Amino acid sequence: MMGIYLSLVIFFLFFFSNIKAEVVNKIVAVVGSEVLTLYELENLAQPFYQQFLNQALPPEEKERLKAQIRKEILERWIEDKVIELEAKKYKVAVSDEEFNRFYEIQVVRVGGEEKLKKELEIEGKTLDEYKKKLREELLKIKFVQLIVASKIAIPEEELKKFYQEKIKNYDPSPRYELEILVVKDGAVLHEVEEPLKKGEELKEISLRHPDKIAYLKETFKEEELDKEVLSLLKTMERGSYTPPLKRGEAYHVVKLLRSSKGEPPRFEEMRDALYEELFNQRAKEYLERWIKELKDTKYIKIYL
Repeated sequence: MMGIYLSLVIFFLFFFSNIKAEVVNKIVAVVGSEVLTLYELENLAQPFYQQFLNQALPPEEKERLKAQIRKEILERWIEDKVIELEAKKYKVAVSDEEFNRFYEIQVVRVGGEEKLKKELEIEGKTLDEYKKKLREELLKIKFVQLIVASKIAIPEEELKKFYQEKIKNYDPSPRYELEILVVKDGAVLHEVEEPLKKGEELKEISLRHPDKIAYLKETFKEEELDKEVLSLLKTMERGSYTPPLKRGEAYHVVKLLRSSKGEPPRFEEMRDALYEELFNQRAKEYLERWIKELKDTKYIKIYL
């Protein structure tokens, strides 16, 4: 009797462990030689579940939304894999110097390496795993940039035509192009004022304390500005800045980049911004076509 009981226990342990393995390791897609699993897909989808799934939703509605999220994430993941395989095919490489620069940008963005490590610990990931994933991301970014840069050209005549379209309905209201530092903690004000006196850029100052200092670059019409700020701006020279202005619990430092009297900017002033806008527009269109063509040439099988 004991032998039969043990046999049943072993059977159920084996049976349920197989069910669990099937759920965890279920293949949702194959892209070339790469296998994409349900376990990985669920990990990718988790932040979106937290963002979009309301706990008060009926179970069937929640499942419908989860299925939709999984489908969209899988589609982007497949595109990502297609680009990765193509980058490897062309032997695109990322140097240590390129990676270190890219890594430093990410570290500054999250507020320092210690903060990054804590966030990774919460997610159950190591710094080495994060760096490996980041290097893969940089590889794809570099490859896409190489592909796009070689395929898109914007003639000067086209830029001038785009400029004319932009200024056709130009609003003649006086404008002020400003950089603004929003210092949320008065204790770090001295760390703002000293670098400003030395001529340091506002954006660089904000990167030292991303959790305490916010940076904004924007163009405002006169009627959109605070009366005190507008009064100061009218007496300021280009490149100068206001003293810290108390606004609620925060302090604002406002730098005047440029003021205009209602006339549209000259072509030369807008050229770089126009080029960037047109380039990004063309790049997006080209990438959509290119990825579609790549997907047509790769073996892709979806099981989800």
